[in-house]
Amino acid sequence: MRELFSRIERLLSQNRPSSDRSGGCRTRDPLLEEKVRKALRGLDPVLGDLVTAGWNSRMRTTAGVAVLGRNQIWLNPALREISEEEVDRTLLHELAHLLARHRHPHRRMDPHGKEWREACHDLGIPGESRTHRLPFHARRLKRRFILRCPGCGRHHERVRRPRRSLACLHCCRVHNGGLYDERFRFVISGLQEAPTGH
Repeated sequence: MRELFSRIERLLSQNRPSSDRSGGCRTRDPLLEEKVRKALRGLDPVLGDLVTAGWNSRMRTTAGVAVLGRNQIWLNPALREISEEEVDRTLLHELAHLLARHRHPHRRMDPHGKEWREACHDLGIPGESRTHRLPFHARRLKRRFILRCPGCGRHHERVRRPRRSLACLHCCRVHNGGLYDERFRFVISGLQEAPTGH
């Protein structure tokens, strides 16, 4: 029954543009979604019916993104100008994130860790790199927020303030089996002032 509702939803919303939070335009692509179903046919056909895929015109330097909670994959339209092979490889790279999460729904995972690498292998892209070297023009944004772990003292710089609670993956793995632990919730320990214009 769930599969039937998933197919009905897919048909109703196919190719309908939708806005993301940043005001960009995302357009579903039935050809990409068919590639997803084909890639997952022998691995996880249920996930294949849940995934939506398409293009996000707001992407500049990112080749693709997987939205784990919604089983969505969005690709940079500039990939089409590079090659069809690059489109397929990026699609599988992002699909590996969804497959890893689908296989381990409650496990805290490193985004490009062991589970992701196993999914890449199963999807036919063993040895996949975690980053791309594609000729996208970068726009440099100042990292204004510093997040510090109260446990180990490690810090991470961020462009934007996190919208949800984040914890140190290293400490959560060592002290809580990889599950979120409030003791290691990042604290915003410093805010670098953005330059003011005159």
